[in-house]
Amino acid sequence: MHLLLLSLGDGALTRFVAERVSKPASDVRIGVVAGAGRELLHDRGYTTVDDFSFDDVDAVYVGGGNTFRILGDLRRSGMDLELAARVRAGLPYIGLSAGSVIVGPDIEPAALLDDPAEAPELGSTAGLGLIDQVVIPHAGGMLPAYPSSLIAQTLRTYGPRFPLLPVDDDQAVEVHDSTLRLIRSP
Repeated sequence: MHLLLLSLGDGALTRFVAERVSKPASDVRIGVVAGAGRELLHDRGYTTVDDFSFDDVDAVYVGGGNTFRILGDLRRSGMDLELAARVRAGLPYIGLSAGSVIVGPDIEPAALLDDPAEAPELGSTAGLGLIDQVVIPHAGGMLPAYPSSLIAQTLRTYGPRFPLLPVDDDQAVEVHDSTLRLIRSP
């Protein structure tokens, strides 16, 4: 498994893709599942594909937005199970913000950061289960929507029940098989 879980900074993206896809950037096709932030892929010369077959892309990207809505959309389409299976089989995964949260065991800890009411049909907050921790993006508290007081409240509220992994906006989590490393990604 190869995952790059970004909070906001995308400095680690080019190296991650280059090490996993042996093609020039202009030939790399990245399937965009959901969320905001696709411009960071275009800025590096990658081709983004919205309506795709997993067999026709070199990597998959799930961007930012409301964590509950994104997971709800994946479940409703049935893509959640195939996405998890393909990533486990080696398809590189790039997550940004909410896209980083959904790969964990549960998204409930995002409830103070995003409004669960945006996905009323989401019966379970179980994530994709690709990693054992719940990424808490924007943990440095630098974005106005996610002040340090809100991050601290999230850690206090959910830390006793979930293995939380706070990630600042200039950091990312790189996953290779079952090994996680917190890296710089300004």
